[in-house]
Amino acid sequence: MSIRIWTVPTADAAAWAPYEEAYAVMDSRERQRLDRFGRATDRLRYLAVHHVYRSLLGRELGIHPAEVAFRRSCARCESPEHGRPVPYGPDGTTLSVSLSHSAAYAVVAIGDSPDVPVGVDIERVRPHMDWSRIPCVQGVRTTHGFEQWTRAEALVKAAGTGLEADPPRYTGHAFGPWRAALVPGSARDWYVRSIRSPEGYAASVASASADATVTVAQWRP
Repeated sequence: MSIRIWTVPTADAAAWAPYEEAYAVMDSRERQRLDRFGRATDRLRYLAVHHVYRSLLGRELGIHPAEVAFRRSCARCESPEHGRPVPYGPDGTTLSVSLSHSAAYAVVAIGDSPDVPVGVDIERVRPHMDWSRIPCVQGVRTTHGFEQWTRAEALVKAAGTGLEADPPRYTGHAFGPWRAALVPGSARDWYVRSIRSPEGYAASVASASADATVTVAQWRP
């Protein structure tokens, strides 16, 4: 299995296409979320990132970005209202994907095995972060905590469970760069690793396969 990851500078994404063109490819759920942002800069960033996201998915599925549909299923309660999004095309073909964005960057991960979920997370490093109330980071007072945080977020995104008071736990086993982990609420085995990220950021990817190869490239229009 292989996982391809694109690092997306949000400024480049925003300059790539006019607002109206990007807005036209989104579905009603995405537009509702867009409308909830109070600041224009946040709306523009969300719109730009999701336009790139849909464009990458459309290219993989061989369809127009607006034709990409999503279904959800919560790993805990099986509700279709939340949980890990699974994109699919008109012919029913699905993809294993994940999206994350923070400040000036986003990351998009696409796996080539639809039945093997992936999760990705990126966070801007903030040197004076207080980790005392973050359950997935213990005993950390340095920026190294962001690496732990992104790993935990990537794991729960892949599992579709959400990050709660009981965080993922490492088993102590390693498979190359991958660390094995258990995610509360999921019966599957999970694996996570850090990935190359822009300076001042931390990023991680998780998968249900310890054999997955990972490539990271910068997105370009």
